[in-house]
Amino acid sequence: MTKNNILLIASNPELVKELKGKDNITFLFPLSGFTVGFPTTYNLNEITTTGYIFINRLLDNAGIAEFKKIITNLPANIKGLVFDDLGILNVLMELNINISKILFLNHFNCNYASINIYLSYVDSVVISPDISESEIDEILAKSTKPLVLYTFGHVNIMYSRRTLLTNYNNYFHRQVKNVTSLEDDLTHHKFKIMENLYGTVIYTEKPFNGLRYLTKPNVLYNLINPVFLTNAEIINIINSNTTLENIYPYNYLSTQKTIYKLKERDL
Repeated sequence: MTKNNILLIASNPELVKELKGKDNITFLFPLSGFTVGFPTTYNLNEITTTGYIFINRLLDNAGIAEFKKIITNLPANIKGLVFDDLGILNVLMELNINISKILFLNHFNCNYASINIYLSYVDSVVISPDISESEIDEILAKSTKPLVLYTFGHVNIMYSRRTLLTNYNNYFHRQVKNVTSLEDDLTHHKFKIMENLYGTVIYTEKPFNGLRYLTKPNVLYNLINPVFLTNAEIINIINSNTTLENIYPYNYLSTQKTIYKLKERDL
């Protein structure tokens, strides 16, 4: 059985250069000024490889105005847009811009009914990484278009438009770096944090490994997020013929159904 195509977030130019030309890889470039949670972002003139651009900021009026400026003059090598702010969809419709659109809402695309509604407006949707594998299979079987699966990488569990680390440093007179780790005092769970001018993203401590998803049907792309991983790790993950679960355990997704019907309360 053949593997699906990979949508790889371009974590740095060296990785792009190393993997450029591989038939099964499409790059996703975090766009400078429009993304949070990535150490490397790209201006449009720095993107010379065919791929998608990524916008995952929640935009204010100024951000929408700036987006309108760039979207009307995209280079020919930009084949599509991955985004999570529905205001972007409104802009594309308003300006009558025909471009491949993938909606990535992180934690909200959890059932086939709502996903199929979104698919009336976009070309594909990234399924939420919060649900069980059986629920993912049901969504893939009942979706009206091929979907994108979050297949490998640290999971974005929270995004704040506030610069939380900067505020913390200012209040407590500390010098915590904008890429760091923390541990919850009560649960002792550990997290990774990354901040830029536009907000703060908190990631899971360990990467989610869904490499066994690479052969699932009705999949447009398998998304790999290499943030916090080295180039050598990423290349090994992409080239491996196994699921590598001995190195990266299958984590974070539940093995149980996550949606339950509550019983009626006795009166």
